[in-house]
Amino acid sequence: MSSPVVSGRSVPGGHTGRHFGLVRLTVGPFQSNCYIVGPTSGRSLIVIDPGDEPDRIQGAIDATGGELAAIVLTHAHLDHVGAVAAIKRRWDVPIWLHAAGLPLYEQAAEHAAAFGLTVEQPPTPERELVPGELFVVDNLELEIRHTPGHSPGSVTLVGGPGAFVGDAIFAGSIGRTDLPGGEPQTLIDAIVSEIMSLPPQMRLFPGHGPETTVAAEGATNPFLTGLLEPCLHCGAPRPLRNTGGKAGPCSHCAHPSPHGDGSEL
Repeated sequence: MSSPVVSGRSVPGGHTGRHFGLVRLTVGPFQSNCYIVGPTSGRSLIVIDPGDEPDRIQGAIDATGGELAAIVLTHAHLDHVGAVAAIKRRWDVPIWLHAAGLPLYEQAAEHAAAFGLTVEQPPTPERELVPGELFVVDNLELEIRHTPGHSPGSVTLVGGPGAFVGDAIFAGSIGRTDLPGGEPQTLIDAIVSEIMSLPPQMRLFPGHGPETTVAAEGATNPFLTGLLEPCLHCGAPRPLRNTGGKAGPCSHCAHPSPHGDGSEL
């Protein structure tokens, strides 16, 4: 059984001047990451992807001394929703999910049975994660970005200590696309446009495995080879220049010619 991983530092490129408590627990047979996060200046907490071992998750929430305000799901695969019913029973707080994830969510117990596992069917979500909007609890604000491809309703939540990317991208890898609703090119496009466009130092908290950063994945992730090139002025990973159009200035340092050849102007 893995011990919780705890962090409480602020992150450049996030909400500067605020500090956020973060607990990561790795749970269940699929070794999924569940995150408990909230501002250390407030008492409200959220739990992201409670996938299994509800007693451990509940104990970790209790240990923070905070108050759970929401259950937030990056996507609806069974290894990320398996403890939702128990958490919801203990704390009657809203469940948040992207609308496109509902069909998978409603089949969680059925999908678990196909793997020889038992999952209590989670209750219907009350709230919708809408891309482009902010999820706000207390002093915690998370920008909602749609990152489909691993599943139709996958989202990335950006803010607080970093970006919670679900199973879109991992340290040195990307999410599988051979499950129902998976689309390889859709996933790559979402990673490049919605995750790799974040600041280079942004911490990425995936649904499995260790945390990483935008810069590390831009430099070393083999699935992104040939899809990105660094800004010549700040080093931030950027999508390849489009010879049929103008890319514009770097979104990180605002230099008007990140490729250094005027092709963006």
